[in-house]
Amino acid sequence: MYRWADLPNLTTPALYRVTDPGQEPRKIYASKHKRQVLEGLMRSPLYAASYCRLSDQVLPLRRDDGVNIECKMYRGDAETGRQKYGIYVLVSQVELISEREVAA
Repeated sequence: MYRWADLPNLTTPALYRVTDPGQEPRKIYASKHKRQVLEGLMRSPLYAASYCRLSDQVLPLRRDDGVNIECKMYRGDAETGRQKYGIYVLVSQVELISEREVAA
C-alpha cells in the first residue's frame, strides 16, 4: 500500500463497533481518510512507511477512539531498500454498523 488509491474507496461517514477483550464494546465514527485507513486495516495489515502518511490517521484512531492498532517493526525491506519498516496491524475487533450519507 503506497497511495490513497490503494486503500478502500470508502470515505462517507460510518459507524463502527470496536470490541477488545475485557472491555465493553464501543461505537466510533470514521470518515474520509480515517475511514479509508480503518477499512484497510480491517482487510489486512498496512505498510507503515507508505507515502500517504498513515500515521496521521492511525494515531487518532488509537488515541481518540481507543482502537488497538500495533506497529510491528521489521528490518531489511529488499523491495524499497529501507533498513527498518513497520506494519500496522489491527488488534481490536472492528465491524461496520452503518453508513450514512451527508447532505451536500
